[in-house]
Amino acid sequence: MSDQITSSKKKRWKINWTSDKIMSTSALFISVISLIALLYQSYLAREDNKLTQMQQSASVLPYLNQWLSDYNDTFKLVIGNKGVGPAFITNVDITVDNSKNFQSSNAFFQDMLKTHQPLDTISYLQSDLVKGFVLPANDAISVIEVYGSDNITAFKKAFNAMNIVFKITYEDVYGTQWLLTNVESKDNSANIPILISKD
Repeated sequence: MSDQITSSKKKRWKINWTSDKIMSTSALFISVISLIALLYQSYLAREDNKLTQMQQSASVLPYLNQWLSDYNDTFKLVIGNKGVGPAFITNVDITVDNSKNFQSSNAFFQDMLKTHQPLDTISYLQSDLVKGFVLPANDAISVIEVYGSDNITAFKKAFNAMNIVFKITYEDVYGTQWLLTNVESKDNSANIPILISKD
């Protein structure tokens, strides 16, 4: 009697592999493998897309910097784009002595030349750095040029006596934004653009 129970239990758990069962199990196994392969391919495509976007961004990367030039009786304050793509200026903020604020280089220098008496008669040339200005790659703009050694000496004296903080926000053709500023912090040194946002 116990032998019959044992043998009946064995028969109940035994899988009867028919060709239909083998085909359906194989199809299920192949479907699972295909799903895993599809998910992995999607992951690889996303990573490849990110790499392509990074390459495209690098191919149009603007890099603003500022410097002073003083030779041949000409003093220049220059903003240049040392990158490989155009820089779209989205904001210019110049603060003087924590009291006056200007939204363009022209407004700042006009005020400076009017308020410092020896400077109201000097020879100079200006270019306006303002929101909406586009600075092409490998190009530069002289925001002010002062001519003559006496004029340069007077200009430098007045310029260096002021506490000037500038912040220039710009972006590339993809909308990635950077900030060029003369403010030093623990995260950056002055005149190295800071990445603000990446759309």
